[in-house]
Amino acid sequence: CHGGVGVNAGQFDNFFTALDVLMEHMSTTPGLSTQWLSDEVTIVALSEFGRTPKLNGNGGKDHWPFTSALVVGSGVNGGRSLGATDDALIGMPIDMKTGLNDPGGKMLGTENLGVALLKLGGLNPDKFLPGVESLDALLSDQS
Repeated sequence: CHGGVGVNAGQFDNFFTALDVLMEHMSTTPGLSTQWLSDEVTIVALSEFGRTPKLNGNGGKDHWPFTSALVVGSGVNGGRSLGATDDALIGMPIDMKTGLNDPGGKMLGTENLGVALLKLGGLNPDKFLPGVESLDALLSDQS
């Protein structure tokens, strides 16, 4: 929110508690084609826009052109952060294969994430997003 971000704390707590319950359920429930649901389901949580990394004069956050996504589950090379920012927290180019800063790389966009998610779903990304490079660093199988 644009002022007084403290009101969001409960919503974040609720979200992460629910995510924890969901992940626990998926890791103890048999899957359709695998031992556990967590072996065949991928969860993606993101926002349509970002918020400034620092508080404004009203104790809130304004719109920001950079955001983040949480991706967990089957097919995800997890346990790390992908992407890069400079000291002013402005996005920097990355290598799409490693997810690390690369001055000769490309700016990470939602379309790159989208192509990786299409690959995870077993779909042909070129049918939906032709010519867009995949954020292959996200995938446990970078094929």
